[in-house]
Amino acid sequence: MPSPPTDSDYGRRIARRSRRKFMLGAVATAALAGCLDDSGSGDGTVDETDDREPTEPIDTPTTPEPTDDGGGGGEQSLSRAEARELLPPESLAFRYEPPLGSSFGELWAAVVGETDAAAVRAEAESGGYNEVAPQDGTVEGYLGVPVQVDTDGDEVTVFAVTDDGTSGPVATVQVPTDELTAAEARQAVPPEVLSFSYEPPEGGDLGTLTIEVTSDTDADTLVAQPQEAPGLFTDRVGNFADDETIAAGTTLEVAADPAGEEVRIFASVDGATGEVTRWQGPE
Repeated sequence: MPSPPTDSDYGRRIARRSRRKFMLGAVATAALAGCLDDSGSGDGTVDETDDREPTEPIDTPTTPEPTDDGGGGGEQSLSRAEARELLPPESLAFRYEPPLGSSFGELWAAVVGETDAAAVRAEAESGGYNEVAPQDGTVEGYLGVPVQVDTDGDEVTVFAVTDDGTSGPVATVQVPTDELTAAEARQAVPPEVLSFSYEPPEGGDLGTLTIEVTSDTDADTLVAQPQEAPGLFTDRVGNFADDETIAAGTTLEVAADPAGEEVRIFASVDGATGEVTRWQGPE
């Protein structure tokens, strides 16, 4: 997939895993820009896809689970069982990113396992939709499908798509758009369990900020969102639709503007999302 529209020297600095993740994010972002309805969904800034262990949103104070009642407005020719044979629900991880300079948030359906689907489509109840497919073969891990969502509450259905364009619903999730207060966010992820390490650019325009989780947390997902570097360098980990939480040893990596950067760290917990802390630098 095409590389991000940023300095190529920076691309050479990061690990192959992260580089592939950023490249896929750039393509998914471009696809998203052309796949919104007429109700006013604006451009989003995103990246994602990630080869970490899968660690799925809902507006209730319980651990969310994918529902079985379909959803989405696309034409369906596959039953749910047939769709799940192509795209098993356990091969998906769901992460929510709050708005960045937009009135819309963004849900990422990340493919984290093997599939037989030719493409993956995500449809929001509020009208946003996006479909992503590899150039050749079937959908593999690292691919991510972003879809813009209503911050006042939304529901997203993911569909498996065959090579002839037929599709069927795999899972429906509620987006965790409820507000997680600052106190609740810091209780779930105490700021002191996040270790920040900055490396300046080597001949390019952007440095690298690595965030390591040093102790187990109660967060379902974590999102590291740069405010100055291109938004496609946002990193996400976890899955708010399973029972796992972010554990010690988890890392996130984002680009950072050496002239001055602010990176916001968000956590989703039990259907709500809030800011944990901010990194400002380099100092």
